[in-house]
Parts: sequence; C-alpha cells; structure tokens
Amino acid sequence: MIVSNTSPLYYLHQLGCLEVLRDLFRHVHTTPQVLAELHAGELQGLDIPEVSGIKWMIVQNIAVPSFVELIPDLGKGEASVVALALENPGSSVIMDDRLGREVAKAREICLTGTLGVLLLAKQRGAIKALGPMISQLRQKGFYCSRPVVVEILRLANEL
Repeated sequence: MIVSNTSPLYYLHQLGCLEVLRDLFRHVHTTPQVLAELHAGELQGLDIPEVSGIKWMIVQNIAVPSFVELIPDLGKGEASVVALALENPGSSVIMDDRLGREVAKAREICLTGTLGVLLLAKQRGAIKALGPMISQLRQKGFYCSRPVVVEILRLANEL
C-alpha cells in the first residue's frame, strides 16, 4: 500500500503530473485528514486536486484516530498517514515534511517524497527531465536543500 500526505498531492498537481502516482503505483491511499488539509488550502485560494473524483485514489480512515494527537508537533495529515501505514504493515508513505519523515523512519516505514516520486517517474520514462520540474516546484514554494537537489539530479543523470 502506498499512502500519500498532502504536499506530494498538492505539488504533483501543481506540476500537472499527479497521474504519475497512478502510473507508478496503480492505487494511492490517503486519509480524510489529508483531504481536510487540501480543502483548507482550497479555502485560501490554492489550486488543489479534487481527490474524491480520482478513481485510483483511495481515501481510508485510520482505525485508531487518537494516534493523530500523540505527536503534537506533527500535523494531522502527517500523523494520519503514518498511522495508516502502521496499520497496514509493509506500506510505504510519500511525505515531504521533515518531522513526519523522521517519525516514519523511526517506525521503520519505507518512505519517499515528491522528489523521489519524480525521480522514479524519470527513471521509468514517465517524465523526460527532472531539472525543470524542480525549478517549477521551487517557484511554487517547495523547499528542498541544495544538496538534496544535486543528489536527485545526479541520480536522474541530469548532472
């Protein structure tokens, strides 16, 4: 099972390539808490994906909702994604949030982020060039450190 947090859905939608998730993973799960975060962005005027209309996206409740409150510094979307992955052993998460990634790693959950998805898409021929997409992401407010960008571009054979 692949479980996505808010920012990968938002940023891949911004790039016009949300469907790479379907192409790479067939189905992607998310949670109602992630949908709430997307809706909050929509209320602020952001262009967000309409997840409920995407057949390959599966919105799933977590069995233990109290998990979302256990780590106060972790957003509800991140906490719910980690919880759903823990409830389904062998799951992977797509998450960009630093603290969320640390929590997932501590729980030994396999993870990647928006850039990892784009790298995999490039490696499988679904996209042609990663460099321009990273530039677009940064223009849209996506943060990634220079060493991470260099490593991703190196892995994509674009350096």
